[in-house]
Amino acid sequence: MDYREEIIDHYKNPRNFGEMEGADLSLTEANASCGDVIKIFLKIEGEKIEKMMWQGVGCAISTAAASMLSEKVVGMDRDEIVGLGLGGVTAMLGGEINAGRMKCATLAYNGLIKLLSTNE
Repeated sequence: MDYREEIIDHYKNPRNFGEMEGADLSLTEANASCGDVIKIFLKIEGEKIEKMMWQGVGCAISTAAASMLSEKVVGMDRDEIVGLGLGGVTAMLGGEINAGRMKCATLAYNGLIKLLSTNE
């Protein structure tokens, strides 16, 4: 499966989509320039993310990025997620995100970093 197919698959069949009952942390993040909105839910075990769920509305890129990120961050701690950086998010999406779509691609990641930073 090439990256475009993977993005389409995550858009049409988002992983970990829905509200998490009993979440340890949650946050809503929005991209005012295009209207994408995401709410992130986390279950934390010690220092590591045990589970990430999310819900929201957005374009294919923001939806796929949230879906992929929700799988990728399981078992990671805050420092590992910060270390992933915007480059890691871009690479996760195939490395071909144009500048106009970067806010869409990084919406979930930026929300996750904000959520973890405000709850240190």
